[in-house]
Amino acid sequence: MRPDDYYQILGVSKSASREEIQKAYRQLARKYHPDLNQNDPKRAKEQFQQVQEAFDVLGNPEKRQVYDQFGVSPDQMGSGGGQGPFQWSFGGGAPGRKGNFKFENLDDIMSMFGGGFGSASPEEIFTAGRRPGRGRDIEMTLTIPFALSITGGKTDVRVSGRTISVTIPVGIMDGKKIRLPGLGETDLGGEPGNLLLTVHIEEHPCFSRRGDNLYVDVPISLKEAVFGTKIDIPSPKGNVKLTVPAGASSGMKLRIKQCGVGGNGDLFAKLRVVLPKNWSEADKALLEQLQTVTEEPVRGKLRWS
Repeated sequence: MRPDDYYQILGVSKSASREEIQKAYRQLARKYHPDLNQNDPKRAKEQFQQVQEAFDVLGNPEKRQVYDQFGVSPDQMGSGGGQGPFQWSFGGGAPGRKGNFKFENLDDIMSMFGGGFGSASPEEIFTAGRRPGRGRDIEMTLTIPFALSITGGKTDVRVSGRTISVTIPVGIMDGKKIRLPGLGETDLGGEPGNLLLTVHIEEHPCFSRRGDNLYVDVPISLKEAVFGTKIDIPSPKGNVKLTVPAGASSGMKLRIKQCGVGGNGDLFAKLRVVLPKNWSEADKALLEQLQTVTEEPVRGKLRWS
């Protein structure tokens, strides 16, 4: 390859910093990843490999120095060890003439740099592996029951054929994300990406939420409404006692303190008087004998304007 080929592949200049090279590599690796190019995976794989090869050299300071000096990567030079001597021709010497340099081993090559590679051995430099980037994040939607979103707890999720236990925080809101580091995809042995779970909360048939407060409709019988009573209702803390006052009407709201989300909010119970569907003749006669005494008509406040 020509000295500028790897730079052209990554779209950077020869003076690009290491950070600029890494940034360009990450962008191109994602762009040409075969999983993201299902329309032409073969072509994408070729481009991905070119980008990987270019970063393998330019992302390594020692390999890059060799590449800039000789126009080939250290891997293309070979490593001696029984392969025999190898030779390049490149500009030098008298005008119009190329200088031929013959190297028997890596020590000869390193002498061209005046020991500019520090304490690293030639074998360590030319066999250094690529510096893999972080793998791609996996994004999923996790649907959980309403009760679990209030109390928190653990649930399981299937990701790439494996079951993962996920901890749900107390009081999590619909649409919030849970980030699980290191459970995403890996990039050819590099650091794995993250698993990002967007939480969706199922509706509850009885309870609803507003901020840290919970709301529930509580059916009561006609007898309970007339005479008053104490009843048990479910809550995040288990069953709790609710005192229904005598003469309660449908729509009355009763509050149970610190029984909302995480023990911070309150639980509001809205009473709903449920009348029996089938009345006996004796029951009807008894109701007709009842005299209801009120300070004002029951529909006295009903108005249009």
